[in-house]
Amino acid sequence: MRIAIAVPTRPGITSGNSVTGERWQRRLTELDHQVEILPVVEGRESDLEIRSGVDLVIALHARRSAYAVECSVAGNTSRPTIVALTGTDLYDDLPDNTNALRSVESATRLVVLQEHGLQQLASISPALAAKASVVHQSVEPTGLVRTPNPEHFTVVVLAHLRAVKDPLLSAKAAQLMADTSQLRVLHAGSAHSQHWRELAETETRDNPRYQWLGGVEQLEARRLLANADVLACTSKLEGGANVVSEAIALGVGVVGTNIGGNRGLLGDDHPTLVKTGDHEALARVFTRLESEPAEREALAQRSRQRKWMTDPSHERSQWQTLLDEL
Repeated sequence: MRIAIAVPTRPGITSGNSVTGERWQRRLTELDHQVEILPVVEGRESDLEIRSGVDLVIALHARRSAYAVECSVAGNTSRPTIVALTGTDLYDDLPDNTNALRSVESATRLVVLQEHGLQQLASISPALAAKASVVHQSVEPTGLVRTPNPEHFTVVVLAHLRAVKDPLLSAKAAQLMADTSQLRVLHAGSAHSQHWRELAETETRDNPRYQWLGGVEQLEARRLLANADVLACTSKLEGGANVVSEAIALGVGVVGTNIGGNRGLLGDDHPTLVKTGDHEALARVFTRLESEPAEREALAQRSRQRKWMTDPSHERSQWQTLLDEL
């Protein structure tokens, strides 16, 4: 088939949606399809063009790609359109946002990134859940080996600086650690505004346990993760964070917020999830993990047990099943 993947983009920012779109392009190409990426540029949605002869449209994010979904459905009523619910659309926009709701209702099929997404859809509309499938996010093998620094307890944050990511929660938790703690927080991610840049720069200057590294290339981000004791994913909302899948693939333990996107990837019984915005509870988790090597190892083991989820062949198989059903 000729497949077009509509990906919402912001100029100058590599988002999770962009990473997912490029990865799905690889997976579907491996299945012998012809696949192109259609950027849906914020503020310039009307520039989007779905060429004739496209057999299937996959649109990432129900609200931000609503124009692409509308064009696909209106341009060819017999062409299937898949809408992938990737984050704020599933856990914030629905069911009240008109554009997001129109996208999911007009889509042929829906995709979510983890099992909890099916539960969330069912709570909104059983009819929507009935046409949804899970496609787990895979991670390309890198050959990296875990080598945490024994002189520190290293927490890595891989998140752009914007409100929904609550990116400075780990820094706030680090401020509460005991004087004897060797915790350090290394944070990689681009600032989405001058305000966020100034916040991160100020935190780096004033908090000796925190360092903002700015935006980094994907391989460098994975090296940081391989050298970490844990990943911290402290978002207020996630559809299923790429960085959590990358931690799972490397066998790195994950701490973070008790949100559907994290529970869906890590399990409802994951022991190191805290209420969103609760930096005091997060500091207690950091303290426990730093002082108990056996607990750190148990957390890493949980990631290793879920590594199957991140295998490219698994993601490819899930796509094949969905396309066969179509």
